[in-house]
Amino acid sequence: ISVNQSLSSSGSIAVTPNLALYSNSACTISLSTIDWGTITPGNNQTRTVYVKNTGTGTSLTLSISTSSWTPITANGPITVSWDKEGTKLTPGQSTAAVIKLISSSSIVDVSNFSVQILITGSA
Repeated sequence: ISVNQSLSSSGSIAVTPNLALYSNSACTISLSTIDWGTITPGNNQTRTVYVKNTGTGTSLTLSISTSSWTPITANGPITVSWDKEGTKLTPGQSTAAVIKLISSSSIVDVSNFSVQILITGSA
């Protein structure tokens, strides 16, 4: 003869999502700015950055966007893209990402520009 009793159980896992950007593949030199240098209309520039999931407990799916264009008229004739859209990083994992700045051949009246590049990790 045996008798069973059921005991409910629940809990939560503490997760701390976080991303960090680096200029080297060892992910030891933090990166906070990209200098595109001087570009000519119709030309592209690329920069390699290293993105690392420095959080715990959750994988992050990467995406990129831009904001705060100066001048505003640079947004459109100049675009920013990368090769890691939709890439999933597990905690501790890093990846090399190539960010591309594309300048339209028809760009006019923009001599200097700045833009915030937003790299997002979503759980």
